[in-house]
Parts: sequence; C-alpha cells; structure tokens
Amino acid sequence: MSTIESPEWAVQTGGTGLVLGSGIAHDGAGGALVTGYFSGQASFGSTSLTSRGTEDAFVMHVTASGAIDWAVQAGGASYIYGSQDQGLGISYDGAGGALVTGFFSGNASFGLTFLTSRGSTDAFVMHVIASGAVDWAVQAGGASQDQGYKIAHDGAGGAFVTGYFSGKVSFGSTSLTSRGSTDAYVMHMTASGAIDWAVQTGGASYTYGIAHDGAGGALVSGHFSGNASFGSTSLISRGSTNAFVMHVTASGAIDWAVQAGGESVTDSNGIAYDDGAGGALVTGYFMGKASFGSTSLISRGSTDAFVMYVTASGAIDWAVQIGGSSGGSSARALAHDGAGNALIRVT
Repeated sequence: MSTIESPEWAVQTGGTGLVLGSGIAHDGAGGALVTGYFSGQASFGSTSLTSRGTEDAFVMHVTASGAIDWAVQAGGASYIYGSQDQGLGISYDGAGGALVTGFFSGNASFGLTFLTSRGSTDAFVMHVIASGAVDWAVQAGGASQDQGYKIAHDGAGGAFVTGYFSGKVSFGSTSLTSRGSTDAYVMHMTASGAIDWAVQTGGASYTYGIAHDGAGGALVSGHFSGNASFGSTSLISRGSTNAFVMHVTASGAIDWAVQAGGESVTDSNGIAYDDGAGGALVTGYFMGKASFGSTSLISRGSTDAFVMYVTASGAIDWAVQIGGSSGGSSARALAHDGAGNALIRVT
C-alpha cells in the first residue's frame, strides 16, 4: 500500500464454503505468500480446488501486481476426526517458495507425501517451491492434539516452528512429554525437511509468535499460566495469564525467558527481530494493571494493546500501550520496519 487510505490492489478468493486466510508472508519480490484453509469448491485466481475432507489447507502466491498465479492444497478425505486440515503459519523460504505449518487429522496428502495423524490432530510442516509444488512434508505429534502455529525462516533454507502439544509427542527422533495440559514447543527443520531438535516449555503455555534472531536461533513469544519452566528459568504468572518472551539458541537450548503481566490477563501475539540491536519488538494485549520490566501500565478500556522492547540479553527496556476508555484494544500482528520501529495491527 502506498498510503493507508489508498490500497494499490486487492484480490479475493471464495467458493461454496468457508475460505479463510490465516498467515501471510512477503515473497521477496513485492508479492505475497498466503496460507489458510477452505471447504467445498474454491477459486484461487484461475485455479479451482475442491477440499478432500471437511477442510483442506491451501497455499497461494499473489504477484506484486495482485494476480494469483498458483495455489496448492493439502489434506485428506478421512472423516475419523472430521478431517480438519489447516494452514496457520507461513514464511518465505528465501528462494521464492514458502515454509508452512498447521495441523491435520486422519489421512492427508501433501503433494506426493502421505501422512497419517497419530492422534486427533498432528502438526505438519511442508515446503512449497516457487512454482507451487509441495517439495516435502513432515509431521510431529502423539496420541492427543498437537499443532503447528507459527513458522520463521532460519536464514539457511530451514525453519523454526512453534505451536503446542499434549501428552507424549515425537518430534523426529526427539520425544517430549507435556508437563501441563498443553506445553509450547519450538522445533528446527533443516532445508531438506528433517527435524533436528525440539524443545518444550511448560506447564500450561502457548506460543503465538516466532522470529529468527539473526544468529541461528529464535525469539519466541506467547503466554503461560501458573508455574512454567523455560529451560533453567522458572516463572510464575501474576494473573490468570502472563506474556512471555524467550530465546532459543541455534542448538535448541533456552538461554533466557522473561515475563510481563499483572493481576489479570496478559498475552503476546506477535514478535519481530530488531536486526539493528539484536533484541525483539513484542506486541499483544493486557487487562488491568500490568508490569513490563520497570514500566507499569493500566488499561484504559477492557483491554489495551501493548508494544514492548526486549533486549538481546532478555531485559524489558520499554513498553507503551494503545487503547481508549471505550471497549477493548488488542495488537494482533507486528513487523519490524528495518529502522528500529514497529508496524502494528490493532483491533
């Protein structure tokens, strides 16, 4: 967009059922890569797709001029668990294609790769090349519900993936068991589609944002409740949920974690790496009185959005709020502008 008031173009998809976009990423050439899910028959430019099950995941490419030049689906026709297959997170792969994560149930096809979930849902990661073909796909999961939520390119053709799992789960050759009802995880995918490590946080925790740290590791944000462990760091939420930010090294070790929150609900929805100083810009929302390092904020409405800055060593440097006295405000996504500032989507 040249200005907020004057979009350069807009494009739509639609069909006989629900078509929902869940994630978007820049394609490196002025266009966009989009993932989501659809049901029934749907049109993506000149490409028509029909879901094999209740819902199928899709990935589409939109050119810089606003044309949908390809779309591909992933999913299956098994109705054991309702056959819900959804793409939730997407990242540019550095070579014109996309790295995608989400979840699937039952039997599902990802190009020429066929996977069967071990539980009601398993997480998946797939790679779609620049022409729109699915190159590889892998799964992670156990006997319960597991999903991938966000994904970030690692700068070397692979990806960092985050989401949540319950019970005992396999991430490649790594087995993890949740400490709470759900634990958050971070796993690393190589460029060839192998899971080389995975690490968990717990007790009850969810992750909603992940970013490459510029040095082979990842910065992750989300929320937790009660007592939670982040590597050797133990945190206790001050309210029903607190936001957290943690750093995972290139070898899969959590070397620091920090929390923000207060007497009620605090959650983090997005994170972006500050490549100028090595820290992270983090956004989300809070209710009531909340502490962000040495900064205390009180929501003006039922909820206020926040943006905070976390240094490379894990200290909260500053925090600001966005909101008014009427209704509630929440920041849903954030991007670094390349000059130390943040672009934020507030609802």
